[in-house]
Amino acid sequence: MKQSENKKVKKNIHLIANAHLDPVWLWRWQEGCSEALSTFRTAAELTDEFSGFVFNHNESILYQWVKENDPVLYNKILECVKEGKWNIMGGWYLQPDCNMPSGESIIRNIQVGRRFFKEEFNVIPTTAINFDSFGHSRGLVQILKQAGYDSYIVCRPGENWYQFPDQDFVWKGFADSEIIVHRSDENYNSIWGQAEEELTKFLDYKKEEDVTLFLWGVGDHGGGPSRKDLADLQKRIEEDGDVCIIHSTPEDYFRELAEKNPKLHEITEGLNPVAQGCYTSQIRVKQKHRLLENELYSAEKMASMAEIQYGRTYPRELFREVEKTLLFSEFHDALPGSGSPQVEEDTLRLLEYGLELISREKHSAALTLAKEEGRVKEGSSTILYYNPHPYDITGVFVCEVGLPKQNWTTEFMYPEVMYNGERIPTQAEKENSNFAIDWRKKVVVQATLKAASMNRMDVFFKPMEKRPVFHEIVSKLKYIFDNGRMKVVINTTNGLLEEYSVDGINYLTKDSFELASFDDTYNPWGIRTGESSARRSFQLLTPHEGSEFSGLKSKVIPSVRVIEDGEVRTTIEAVFGMHNSKAYIRYQLPKSGTEFDVEVGVLFLEKEQYLKLMLHTPYTEHNFMGQIMFGREELKQGEETVSQKWVMVQEKDSDRAVAVLNKGTHGASCKEGELGLTLLRSAGYTAADFVMGKALQEEQWAPRMEQGERFYQFRITAGNSKELSEHLDQMAQAYNEEPYAFAYCPPGYQETNGVSKEGIFLGVDQPGIIISAMKKSEDKDGYILRLYESVGEDTLTTISVLNNTITKGVEFKAHEIKTFYLSVKDGTLEETSMIEME
Repeated sequence: MKQSENKKVKKNIHLIANAHLDPVWLWRWQEGCSEALSTFRTAAELTDEFSGFVFNHNESILYQWVKENDPVLYNKILECVKEGKWNIMGGWYLQPDCNMPSGESIIRNIQVGRRFFKEEFNVIPTTAINFDSFGHSRGLVQILKQAGYDSYIVCRPGENWYQFPDQDFVWKGFADSEIIVHRSDENYNSIWGQAEEELTKFLDYKKEEDVTLFLWGVGDHGGGPSRKDLADLQKRIEEDGDVCIIHSTPEDYFRELAEKNPKLHEITEGLNPVAQGCYTSQIRVKQKHRLLENELYSAEKMASMAEIQYGRTYPRELFREVEKTLLFSEFHDALPGSGSPQVEEDTLRLLEYGLELISREKHSAALTLAKEEGRVKEGSSTILYYNPHPYDITGVFVCEVGLPKQNWTTEFMYPEVMYNGERIPTQAEKENSNFAIDWRKKVVVQATLKAASMNRMDVFFKPMEKRPVFHEIVSKLKYIFDNGRMKVVINTTNGLLEEYSVDGINYLTKDSFELASFDDTYNPWGIRTGESSARRSFQLLTPHEGSEFSGLKSKVIPSVRVIEDGEVRTTIEAVFGMHNSKAYIRYQLPKSGTEFDVEVGVLFLEKEQYLKLMLHTPYTEHNFMGQIMFGREELKQGEETVSQKWVMVQEKDSDRAVAVLNKGTHGASCKEGELGLTLLRSAGYTAADFVMGKALQEEQWAPRMEQGERFYQFRITAGNSKELSEHLDQMAQAYNEEPYAFAYCPPGYQETNGVSKEGIFLGVDQPGIIISAMKKSEDKDGYILRLYESVGEDTLTTISVLNNTITKGVEFKAHEIKTFYLSVKDGTLEETSMIEME
């Protein structure tokens, strides 16, 4: 045998130099921007000083900051990339939370980053990077594959979560998607001056691997490689005879891994849980984020329809600005609530900025879509509802409107609504303002809104002697509401729900909607569960206490009372207290249908507690499901979980299930039939014990999260589990992306733009097929239509556009995402790639 054939092939060690740089965390974005400039400047200099060195970095927001603030440095980076000294890694806008944003938001994150790096550097990475995100939704796998990625690097969850020691594995997602994942057990950074020492320890720990990836560079606040570390590593490279240490890129590592073709373990679930406290910390950020998602994606649909039907110019640049606002709020220390108080306020301000921009565009689109509505009828006011979805929505709808003529009398003007030529159930409820004159009307109706259409309601008024008052209900131990199909029983001695039944079947039982507070940690990432966490319940206030909390100084009223009643719904309000905190719960019970809404308001003044809304099901054996990105997943029972717009408890061995829809709460737990929806955590800001000892031990006042008023909305629905499951995503979308309601005196213009306004503009014939986006193409004259299968079943559906002038039959695999390009000019609807590129 020749000597060369006897020679052992050295194992390759791929050094991935990076600088994990949080734009915000313990610092605000301004410091993150400044640090990006410093880190990138140092890295660019080191690529010249050390031959063969390659620096890796991702996140287009950081490169954008460099381009705007230091053109000289930016040009240097452009040269480094061309010369192979600098590798564009990951290719996203930033590293987001990977559980709470919708799948549509993740696609936008990838697309904004992809387009930037392709345009500026002519680079498209094939390895996705989310080092520091607190867990990863299984729905990511399909998104990554359709976006063109073949590999993914994560650091969380840590190695103890897995049932095997290998760092590389195959992650299987929905619709037959899969991707190779590397979990970096060495974490994403190294301590300054200790990179070579850490490498030595790590190589010994991973000596059985055929090929090894090693992330290094000072991180969190940037920093990256240092001259000392590079000098130490260079010496190690020259001296080491056992392995071949190379400066490398993630793509090169995965390329070699593929060549070796090892047998890898498979994972078929989300990479969760991680940092379960982050599913709830800084709840206002999560609620505002969900609201901006809802407003952006519904506004895009409306703006698309306004352009197609009436020729109104689609505001691409405004939507791009709002989109980046949304994406920045999703950063993995902003949306999860692990940032400082200043970061929380900055994120809320940013979200409000996006909401303000989108509110203007949405209303303008709505006015355009109302152009052909007839003039207001004599003696009436007009309310318009635009339903942007491809399905009819039946339910309770609310809009405030002014009287057609000012009322200077003491009479109360009660509304009656005509819709499609018929009178529909209507009632007046307490308006939002408190000016003691009868001018404003909160009009509540029960109706069915036509799909993808403007729905007009004419409101007439008749005088009453005074505003309606409602009888007390506390003289009986129970208040029983029954609309023929749904029965709800409220215990008037404690304000809690005793029964929720549909068609004679019970779904919720005694003491449901209890507000329970638990001892918690001050750490925003963690959450204390189990026997070590004492439980305390809010109790019904006495009439005197309840009246004082309600703001009534001159009268005393019961603490459980009817506050609204009419043809449409009955609202029961109960007020509670615990220690320094108070709360109200409103049960909104419709006179038809099988679902009801719950509104919760909390004045919370406790520290290091978490608060849950507890629902009791009659089930002892059950499944616990939750919505995730473009799909659903069974959630782990007995621990804190993360989901998106709904959770469902389904009794095993039966066809019964109860579900809860939400508007921005993500944390929940379920054990032995008790479902707990996590409302808030009063942890410390960025508080963690570390090398300096215990946190929050300074002898001074320190802020805690969620001190003050917080508000929540939920919708409760139940029934046959198969039927409920088929409609859940559609119901959750309609609950979150609500039809746009506004009072208006329409102009009655006759404009056509060549497109018929009769019939249904947009339709999908299967309830489990959801349109996550309809928007103008980034570069072309047509429109992007993105849909996904929500139930988990292979489905054939028909998509119809422009009142059936374009129809297309489409087959979906279970939870499959499909993206289409709609050309109105050519009358075509064709499948296209998920990520739009020029």
